[in-house]
Amino acid sequence: MLAQLAAQGKTIFYSSHIMDVVEKISSRIILLTGGEIVADGSFEELREQNKEGTLEDIFNQLTGFHEHRTIAEEFVAIVQGKEES
Repeated sequence: MLAQLAAQGKTIFYSSHIMDVVEKISSRIILLTGGEIVADGSFEELREQNKEGTLEDIFNQLTGFHEHRTIAEEFVAIVQGKEES
């Protein structure tokens, strides 16, 4: 549906933290951190400027967010019932 609307020239504002979806469906991406724009362009432009692979990698590089693995490990431990007491 989003692709069809975009093909008709409609502007679609899509806000998400699911970077792989944003990477695939967006013609222009604006990344924010702390309410400030840290990147603005197509995925190809952002990748070229930042020398990173995925949009999530670019976001992590530009925002300094590197705790995703720790957070994921903690979440999995909780789901598996192995949370710390």
